[in-house]
Amino acid sequence: MTTPSAPSAAVTLLTLGGTIFMTQDASGGHAAPDDDAAARLAGTLVDGVALTPHQIANVSSSDVRPRHLRAVLERARRAVDGGVDGVVLTHGTDTLEESAFLLHRFWDREAPLVVTGAMRPASAPGADGPANLRDAVAAAASPTTRGLGVLVVFDGQVHLADQVTKTSSRALSAFASEPSGPVGMVDGADVRLLHRGPGRAALRSGTLPESLPRVPTVMAGLDDDLDLLEHVPAGAIAGLVIAGVGMGHVSPAAMPRLRDLISAGVPVVVATRIASGGTSTHHYAYPGSEVDLLDAGAVMAGFLPPAKARLLLQVLLTEGASAEEIRASFAAHAS
Repeated sequence: MTTPSAPSAAVTLLTLGGTIFMTQDASGGHAAPDDDAAARLAGTLVDGVALTPHQIANVSSSDVRPRHLRAVLERARRAVDGGVDGVVLTHGTDTLEESAFLLHRFWDREAPLVVTGAMRPASAPGADGPANLRDAVAAAASPTTRGLGVLVVFDGQVHLADQVTKTSSRALSAFASEPSGPVGMVDGADVRLLHRGPGRAALRSGTLPESLPRVPTVMAGLDDDLDLLEHVPAGAIAGLVIAGVGMGHVSPAAMPRLRDLISAGVPVVVATRIASGGTSTHHYAYPGSEVDLLDAGAVMAGFLPPAKARLLLQVLLTEGASAEEIRASFAAHAS
């Protein structure tokens, strides 16, 4: 009789649900959360890794809240402090990049926290959940990923939390990284780094707040002067993110509204709605350009897309950051 070999690593599996733990109805549609799917999938993982699962929630990613991520952060910290090599978190793909980014602000352990999910429900032919989960466990257990913070593993690729973005609402290869590409790849139990990426931005202290201040995102576009800002009562919002055109631009007619908000003490961060390239600080100086916005007191988001810029601003506002501290924090992501 063969004696089972001792596990080579220990990983804690935290679950928030998402498509990876959903099943479809008899028609092959209408996927919904399924706790039984979570139990089945958790038993299909990498040989040689001792896996300890713990369910935080089983919800769609559109229903993930800061309190869920606070629970993830605290549970993950306890697991690593208790001796595991890494932590895997399952999450729906719609807001996966946002949760990874937010957790990355607070993840202060050398062991990796790896986020993954699936584009096909567990009951679908060719479900990608088992492979993604296997790869995420391999990345969490690998010594090569230590010190990289929060990672996203999807379709055999390893992405940094600050650079990953969902690029397709349907494809299995749904995630990419801007501007440096994936930081690594998973080949079975082997995790190969392609580059180390930029240095980490400053960590936030303490734990993740259970709620975040109100910071809406408004998209600029053709024939749009951000008129709706005229109807925002004073004190109704804590900050504002603009998804600008081009390198971070708005129409000239929108500038008086933004200047009024900034003068009233509302921080305004300008990102770009464009998928790559980020915002600028010096290319254009016409009314409504990035130079005009900076002169008005706005902050440019650099390579951060609007969704991540919003989360960073919310965290900074929770901490009571000054205007200069907000500007310095976004400068770490500048292009």
